[in-house]
Amino acid sequence: MAGRGTGKYYAPVYRAKKSPAALRRIKLFKRCGILAAAVAVAAFSIAAFQINKDDSESFVTVAASEQSLAEVNSYPRVVNKDAPLPADYVPDNLMSLGTLPNGENVLLRADAAEAFIGMCEAMSADGLGIVPVKGYISYDDQKNELDAAADRLIAEGASAKEAKERAAAEVSAPGEDEAQLGTTVEISTDANSVDGFALTDQYQWICRNAHKHGFVIRYTAQKKKATGMKDMPWRLRYVGKDAAEVMVSSNMCLEEYVRAVKADNPKAAEEA
Repeated sequence: MAGRGTGKYYAPVYRAKKSPAALRRIKLFKRCGILAAAVAVAAFSIAAFQINKDDSESFVTVAASEQSLAEVNSYPRVVNKDAPLPADYVPDNLMSLGTLPNGENVLLRADAAEAFIGMCEAMSADGLGIVPVKGYISYDDQKNELDAAADRLIAEGASAKEAKERAAAEVSAPGEDEAQLGTTVEISTDANSVDGFALTDQYQWICRNAHKHGFVIRYTAQKKKATGMKDMPWRLRYVGKDAAEVMVSSNMCLEEYVRAVKADNPKAAEEA
């Protein structure tokens, strides 16, 4: 035997000789493994494609297959440029959020106001707090906001035509902002700005708990195609506990939920 100091020593390795039947079994197992992996990859790709292809369609389909909404007789009203509110629309029973910090001049429909106050109390019990920044907006106030935005842009050097176009992209036209319903509230950790709210612990609490009080985050980046609106993590919409539970569990925005209700119960009516 060669000396170990002059080279590498290799221990003999014993390999049992396999029978033809065993070799066939090994090949079969390998083929099954490859096939299973291919099926898994294909299934994952199809699922990812389906989700990314069209959120509004795929999630409505999933929700409709998992949970029937045939017993739902009414659904929250959708307000946008295709379904504006009339100038004289004012919700019944507007209520001030005066019991909350910064809430004195913030109005909501009574049922939404009571639910929001209850939600704030639940959050406070967990050691966190938010303040309402904006609630009900009248038709005239919407017009004033649009005019003010245009005036600001003109003061910054834009032409009247350019200012009007840019203002329309920043501020909803009168009647097209669902805040006129009195069921939408914008929130913050202070009374100064909503910027950065998505980075706060309060936002994480809202994501986990708002639906338990009947609220949903109205506009998200994921649902921009369905809503036509940019991401607004600070804007909540009161839709009631039942609707909120379905929307959150099925990952639907309001537009998708309304379509799903109409599909399952064509006789369902829009809330006043």
